[in-house]
Amino acid sequence: MADPAPVLPAGPTLPGEGALTDAAAFPVLRTVAPRYADLGGDGRVTTVALGRWFEEARVAAGLPRFRRLVEDGGFSSFRILLAAQRIRRLAPVTPGLDHRIGSGVRRIGRSSYSWGHGVFAGDRCVAVSDSVTVLATGAGPSGLPDELRADLAALVIDEPGDAAPRPEAARREYARYPHAHRITTRIGDVDTNRHVNNVAVLSWYADAVASWQSARLGDPDGGPPEDLAPVAWDVQYVDEVAHPRTYDVVLAVDRETERSGARPFDTAPDGLHYRAGVFAGERCVGLADGIGAAGPFDADGSGWIA
Repeated sequence: MADPAPVLPAGPTLPGEGALTDAAAFPVLRTVAPRYADLGGDGRVTTVALGRWFEEARVAAGLPRFRRLVEDGGFSSFRILLAAQRIRRLAPVTPGLDHRIGSGVRRIGRSSYSWGHGVFAGDRCVAVSDSVTVLATGAGPSGLPDELRADLAALVIDEPGDAAPRPEAARREYARYPHAHRITTRIGDVDTNRHVNNVAVLSWYADAVASWQSARLGDPDGGPPEDLAPVAWDVQYVDEVAHPRTYDVVLAVDRETERSGARPFDTAPDGLHYRAGVFAGERCVGLADGIGAAGPFDADGSGWIA
């Protein structure tokens, strides 16, 4: 078997990421130190762990006007829900030094807004992300109150990002995915909104990819090499994921260079595109696109068959 390929040397590009690689562009910077639980088998921070870092940065953002409005009873019975996120690792994120996470607002809509983030080791940007957050009540999406708009406007990044392309409707059809990985929720997956947390769902997609890779590598102890893990994820949270439940995480794989249509990232040369979804029976509750190194899977030169 051929040696595993390294992580894509250039990798995919998150649209509009230029502003996110400059620490000076962010109105907020906070320090974070990698924890043991953040590390993969190669001793580096995983892409899934980065998802947790970005979540913590969003939660820690100062929204004083909106907080006072809520505390005074002027806005109640609402939830703040993550609708989508894109994460891209640019370089290895290693322990032994503190990192800074930059946070800023990229877009403000009627009932939603978008965060942008960059992770910096010294002056070097090692990861970027953006996400879409929706304010909702029991009746559905809610207009952003003026107090929240004022808080968000104070955190705007000078250069706005591009909106993520939405997956085509056919992606919500279970039968289009040749591989399935069954997941049963755990109590530790549930967050304050009483549904499965966005980072837990992201880890499910990573688990499905690792399971697919491991089967093709002969089920090695410890799973597939970390160099084969996706370096970027584009996740759409279609509906809330409940607990306790059992879901199917489905997967289809093809060459990134052969793909056409809506693209969550710019071309990743010689990589694989993991098209994934979470299904409750035949109902789609989530979609994701992962990009990673091709590795040894097509080493015989015969082309890719997912």
